[in-house]
Amino acid sequence: MIRERLAAVESACSSLQKRLDHIEELVESVQKMTVEMQHMREDLNRMAAELTDIESKPAKRWETIISALLGAVAGGMGTMLLSVILGG
Repeated sequence: MIRERLAAVESACSSLQKRLDHIEELVESVQKMTVEMQHMREDLNRMAAELTDIESKPAKRWETIISALLGAVAGGMGTMLLSVILGG
């Protein structure tokens, strides 16, 4: 009777050990997934920043072009005004 109970306890312990081993494998997998997700998040943040830079480049070009045109117009008007004032 004691041997039967001992055998049952050993069987239960063996089954629990297998379950525990499986749980440990799952925990390791979740930890690896967490690290991978952190890396993916960092990559995503970096790509979002690069995309923002790429999207802003055309706007910067237009600002430069408009500034150059306004400077040319202002310079031309200034030259014309000086020409009229100086009687040239």
